[in-house]
Amino acid sequence: MVTYRGLGFDPAPGSVDAVAQTITQLRAAADALASVGPAVRTAARHTAAWEGAAADAFRAQVPAEDVSRLRDALPVLEQWAETLAANKRRTEDLDARALRARRALDDARDALQDRQNTLDLAATPAAAASASVDVAAATDRVATAESALREVLAEARDLERAHQRAADDVAAALDTGAEPADDRQAIRALAGVLNRSSRVSASLAALVAPGTFATPPAGVMAVAAAQPLRGTGELMVLGETPLSES
Repeated sequence: MVTYRGLGFDPAPGSVDAVAQTITQLRAAADALASVGPAVRTAARHTAAWEGAAADAFRAQVPAEDVSRLRDALPVLEQWAETLAANKRRTEDLDARALRARRALDDARDALQDRQNTLDLAATPAAAASASVDVAAATDRVATAESALREVLAEARDLERAHQRAADDVAAALDTGAEPADDRQAIRALAGVLNRSSRVSASLAALVAPGTFATPPAGVMAVAAAQPLRGTGELMVLGETPLSES
């Protein structure tokens, strides 16, 4: 995870690459599932003479061909990828500003300490008076630097809230109201990349939850997720690092 030394926290957590991989995986799953129904029906026709409990169970497992709910999720995630990328760029800018503000604050504090030392060592009333003026000016510079840092950190907090709202909107758009998904491989492959965001991962998992498709024959969902993602990422909120202003 990227560490933003200036800000002390990540206002826009998430991985653009991970979201892109999820989109690719979801599209592949939709395409695969769309082709499963016809293939199983063809197999059923070719085994028309097959009778018995096993045959009945096989024919009952033909999945639905409607993958519109999966495909509807694609533009939602594509828009989120754009939002996430823009928020990442904004975070980089704010972090650079925060680093500059922290350096300026450190310099101002060092200067104030020097002026205070001069005042403490003043040997005459005139020297003390002059040093007092310098201390007051240095104190003002510290206050100005602290204010500048607080302003940048406040902008970062605003970005964090906007990022969270956008992520909530994505979760709401993906939320189909289905029951919680089971742990089938396809669901893990599609939602696992978002595993640090329970709401979004649950929403995405619901797209292929029980009830969306009839349970396909063994291995069908594995085929739909034939190229599992090789990394994990996060779309939304990670644990927040306490903001430091020193």
